Order: sequence, then structure tokens, then C-alpha cells
Amino acid sequence: MRVTLAFATADAKLLPYLRTQRQAVLPAELRNQGYWKGCHIAVQFNEISLKTSADELGKWLRRLASAADALILIVDEDLRGTVHEFEDAYFVVSRPKYPGKNMQNELRAVIAPALKHFGIYLSRFNSLRNQRILLLPLDIFQAAELDDLRQRLTFDKMEPQLAEDLDLLLSELNDRARPKTKTRKQGKAVHLVDDRPLFYRYGPEHHALPETGRPPHAEKCWHNSLFRFGRAYDGGLHHNVDDGDDPSHAAGKFVGCHGQMVEVMAKPYLNIFPNGHV
Repeated sequence: MRVTLAFATADAKLLPYLRTQRQAVLPAELRNQGYWKGCHIAVQFNEISLKTSADELGKWLRRLASAADALILIVDEDLRGTVHEFEDAYFVVSRPKYPGKNMQNELRAVIAPALKHFGIYLSRFNSLRNQRILLLPLDIFQAAELDDLRQRLTFDKMEPQLAEDLDLLLSELNDRARPKTKTRKQGKAVHLVDDRPLFYRYGPEHHALPETGRPPHAEKCWHNSLFRFGRAYDGGLHHNVDDGDDPSHAAGKFVGCHGQMVEVMAKPYLNIFPNGHV
């Protein structure tokens, strides 16, 4: 697996260290232990400021993401807001102020727990059963459990007991899985059912990638169409969504991939991609 460890920073001490000591940033004992043994981990960095736009940051991240299967983005704590649009796509970790003067120790203090927590998430993502949950359209599938899962894997990802909390939340969302009962066409195919209720089945159709061209889309639409919380996924797969009736139909108002409101009149079903493209 190709992993990119990316630093977005304004730290005048860190930038020259990364330029000259890039290979020493990740000690061998971290690179070769546990989940990360055998992975290729590349260290990248970029200078940012409070004036850095999402478009500028996104252009850099596109280049990194195109060569990665997983991406950790470490950002200065006081600049966390500049990467807000990419919280759902990448595994974003804040780098707090460090009281010491040893840069290697400072980086280890943030990298070691980041790798530990990211490994916990990746081990769950590797399960196809979990993927259909982790790749639900976050702004469309209506469920408090999904909101909690999103919060846990964005702003609260570095809190203790991540493994236990993820397993509980995934289990609660999996309790929403059931086959349709009003039609024979789907057989025993399992769907995840939200509060509307609408029935979501991930795959099995494979389409071209969702639209992400600008305009009308935003920079985050591209990133969310290929990565979820730091892990790359097959952007050509989507959720088939309908109301579970026979014949089925789907209609309503949905929050699209860049926050726009999408109103859909009655259709037999909808194709909804994980990034929210309808």
C-alpha cells in the first residue's frame, strides 16, 4: 500500500527540517511495525498560511492523492481551519505546539499516535461489510449514528478508545441493514435503511466517476469522490437508492456534493455516489 504522510505547515523551524531531513522524519521502528510493515510511506510537505485557499491546498493534495492509496494530512493546530473542506477525504491530524526543542521528538509525538489511529481505521475499512457503511453519502444518509461516526473520524479521531468506538458505531449502523420485503426482484440483497426511510445498496453496478468539473463543483468534490477519511476507494461504485416499494421510486431533497440542494422528482431509483453526487 502506498501511504503519503503530508505536512501542511507555517512553522519556520519545521520547514527547513523537512527539506533536509525528510528521510529521518519517520523512524524505522514506526515504519516497520504493526499495520505499517511492508507499506511504502512517502513524506511530503507544503508551506501554508491563514491566507491559503482551499483551491491552492487542493491542487497540492490532488498531486499527492493521485499517487497514494492512503493519505495522512498533518497540519499546524492553529491552521486546522484551512483544511476544513478536506476533513471527510483525508485523515487530518493537528500538530499542537511542542514545549521541547528537539524536532525529531516533536514529530514523533504526533506521527506515532497518528499512525496508530489511522491503522485502526484502515483495518476496519478493509472489510467489505464495513465499506458499505463507511462510504455512505455523509450529507444524504439520514442517521444520527452516521453523524457520530463522521465526527469520530474527523475532529475526534485522536481521542482514546477509537477502536472500541468505531466497532460500536459500525455495529449500530449495520443494525440498519435488511433486505427489501415488498419485492422479489432484489431477493435477499441487503440494504442500509436511513430515517426517511430510503434503502441504500452499495454496488454492484460500476459507472464512470461522478462529475467533479468546475464549475459548478467545488474543489472538495474531487477529493471526496476518491478518498474517505484518508483511504482511497473505487470512485466508480455508487449506492442504488429507492424507497423499498414494488415498484420502487425515489424522490425528495438532498444535500449534494458541494452543499447544494438537489431536488429530485419521482424516479424508479437514484444513483448516489459516496461524495454526495446524485
